[in-house]
Amino acid sequence: MTDRREAILVRLLEIARAIPGIAAAFRNTDEISDRQRPCILILDADEAADDGDPSGLSRRPGAPRRVGMTPELYIMLGAKPEHIGTQLNVFRAAILKAVLTDAVLANLVGTNGDIRYEGCATALARGRMMEGEMGLSFTFSYVLRPDAL
Repeated sequence: MTDRREAILVRLLEIARAIPGIAAAFRNTDEISDRQRPCILILDADEAADDGDPSGLSRRPGAPRRVGMTPELYIMLGAKPEHIGTQLNVFRAAILKAVLTDAVLANLVGTNGDIRYEGCATALARGRMMEGEMGLSFTFSYVLRPDAL
């Protein structure tokens, strides 16, 4: 029995901990000190059924269903470095490469699923505080099989 959602989240934490230059990685933590940075924070976030997946009265309640999971990954830097944007982009590139080329994650989403990079958001914009933080958005689509839980 395998809960793919939990397995994907566990694997993301393993990947985050292996990113060069990252001091620590956390899952669902809200208090991170400056000495624990640069770090990556992973929040479990949401999962939703795929609207394109066949449904209706003919679907059995326990039938397999394609879902999209959207955990939140945050790169958090410590003190404000001189080249904060460059440092965020270096970590962003490393995370993208690690997640999108990871064989374990690819196996977890299966041949009927996928891993999609949706984009990123930073605190770096006019009228915002200049903090070293960037959120990366991914969608992990896979077939949820209730009988395999």
